[in-house]
Amino acid sequence: MATRREIDQWLEEGILAAKAGQNQQARFRLLDVVEQDQTNETAWYWLYQVFDRRDDRRICLENLLTINPDNEWARQELLNYLDPAEVARYRAAASHSADSPPVKGATSTARPITLKLVSAFWAGISIIFLGGGIIAIGEWFISTLRSRSFPYYISALQGFELLVAIMFVVAGIIGLVVATGLFAQSMAGFYGSLLLALSLLLIGPTVSLIADPPNYLVLVCTGGISGMIVMLTLASHPGFNNIPQDNDQSSN
Repeated sequence: MATRREIDQWLEEGILAAKAGQNQQARFRLLDVVEQDQTNETAWYWLYQVFDRRDDRRICLENLLTINPDNEWARQELLNYLDPAEVARYRAAASHSADSPPVKGATSTARPITLKLVSAFWAGISIIFLGGGIIAIGEWFISTLRSRSFPYYISALQGFELLVAIMFVVAGIIGLVVATGLFAQSMAGFYGSLLLALSLLLIGPTVSLIADPPNYLVLVCTGGISGMIVMLTLASHPGFNNIPQDNDQSSN
């Protein structure tokens, strides 16, 4: 259960995204709000602004009237979404109780399954890299402290081992940032995923081939996995904020 502070933050982020024309990002944030607080009148108003489907916009207006029967703007706006028979029945109804009908749920634009898979992959591999790097650094310090030459002398091998451990930590952090960007449907996460996957596609097979003897199993695994992530990332592109702003959308 989200806290009121978190809900207010989601609402603010959703409104800012809506004003910036980032309709899809706004929808996700505002839907997070109404999932936790179905009587949030402001969230339903802005959902109406960023939804493009007629049925979803009608649901938003109906929920606005359910929450606040005195909302004359929503009442008049809803008439544009009713057929003549419904308009007659609607006008015949004297008033609506704020707590009688349940608030309806809007249809959310679900994150593509490909986007979820790529996000989960980078989150999992990043945790492995980050954990492995931290453990390696800890072991390096323990072994170095036990060395008689420390702190006067560190061998080239010890320096290389520390550098590799730090690179694992940095890679883990970058991967977590990319995974977070993907889940938030940021284009930065999209391009970051492509860059990481292409880097892995280049580095993995290269290292496998120059090893003595060459490790073809690692070559196939790294090449295949990174290639699959590249394709999944490209396939997840429709889930990002690249939908143009609707012509009939009003903004403040």
